[in-house]
Amino acid sequence: MTEGDSQPRGEQIKSVATAFRILKAVRERDRVGVTELADALDLPKSTVHHYLSTLAADNYLIREEGTYRLGLGLFTLGAQARAQERIYHVAKPNVDRLADATGEQARLVVERDGRGITLYQASGDNVDDPPTYAGTVEDLHCTAAGKAFLAELPEDQLDDLLADNPLPRRTANTITDPDELRETLAEIRDRGVAFDDEERDEGVRCVASSISDRSGELLGAISVSGPADRLTDERFRSEIPSRLRNVVGVVEFNTTYSEWSDAL
Repeated sequence: MTEGDSQPRGEQIKSVATAFRILKAVRERDRVGVTELADALDLPKSTVHHYLSTLAADNYLIREEGTYRLGLGLFTLGAQARAQERIYHVAKPNVDRLADATGEQARLVVERDGRGITLYQASGDNVDDPPTYAGTVEDLHCTAAGKAFLAELPEDQLDDLLADNPLPRRTANTITDPDELRETLAEIRDRGVAFDDEERDEGVRCVASSISDRSGELLGAISVSGPADRLTDERFRSEIPSRLRNVVGVVEFNTTYSEWSDAL
C-alpha cells in the first residue's frame, strides 16, 4: 500500500488539519451551509464560517446563495498532482481505447492510504451520465479495482489493513466478512481479474485488473464498469476480462519501456 509522509496526529498542525476536515466534508456533501457543516464536524459555527471564508478567498471553495462548494483552486492542485503520476501518462491512451472498444466506462484507479482514487476515466458511446469522476474516492473491499489491489498485497499488509478497517456494507452483495474476502482475493490472484457484481452500487457491474512494473511494484488498476443489464454474463465474465488483460499487458510493457528510456 502506498504511504504518505503523514505525521502522528499529535504532531499535526491543528488549524491545517481542521481546514482539510472541512474540505473533505464539503466534498462529501457536494454543497453545504455553515450550520450543517458545523453540526457534522462538531465545531462552533463561528469557527466553521472563518475557515470557509478563508478557503473561499483563495478559490478553494465557492460561496453561492449561502452554501459552499469546492472551487477550482483545488482543481489546479489536483491536475498538477495527476500530471506527476507516470502511470497516468502511460495508461491514459489505453483507457481511452478500452472505453471506445467496450462502449462503457473505463477507469485508471490508484491506491492511496487504503482507498481507491480515480486518476483518469473515459466514457464509451453507451455512457450518458458517468457515476464517477476523476478524483472519486472508494473503499477497496467492494470495488473491482480495490479487490485487484488487495489481491496483490503481501499477507502481513493485508492482515494489518483488515485489522484496522471495517468492511462496510454498500449493497446486499458486498463482502463484509474478512475470511470470505480472503477467499475471493485468492481467486483473483489465480485468474488475474477482479469482479464487482453489484457490490458497491446496485445495478452496476465492474471488472478490473491490477498494473505492476517490472520490479513487481503495484502501480494501479484499470477497470470497466456498466449497468448489469448491459454487462450480461458473457460480457462480464469473458469478453471484457479478455480485453482488459490485453490492455493491462500493453500498459505494463509500456511502463517498462518508459523506465528503460529514462535510464538511457
